Amino acid sequence: FFSGRRLGLRLQGPRMASGFGTRAPVGRCFPVYREFAECISEKSGSPSEKAAACAELREDYVECLHHKKEITRLNALSDERARKIKAGEPVPSTLTEDAKSGTFRLPFTNVKS
Repeated sequence: FFSGRRLGLRLQGPRMASGFGTRAPVGRCFPVYREFAECISEKSGSPSEKAAACAELREDYVECLHHKKEITRLNALSDERARKIKAGEPVPSTLTEDAKSGTFRLPFTNVKS
């Protein structure tokens, strides 16, 4: 565990796992965390009242870290596509299939010379 005190550093603010990025100085979820932390520090009352007031920001932060809602949604879409294919129902083509067939076009890229 890294401790700034051993190196004679004074760390400002709370420490968290996503505070440092692997490819950038700031982690991808750090701005979301800061917004949540500011919400908690601005609210008055008991810890449970603070948590209730900032519940949506906490949920956003946890989703940023773990992507559980995103993964659940992608799994549901995949399951529905598999169900339709098995039932013989029409299924829209995927972007990969469109790109291979040459029918995929990005918006505003159909430039005429």
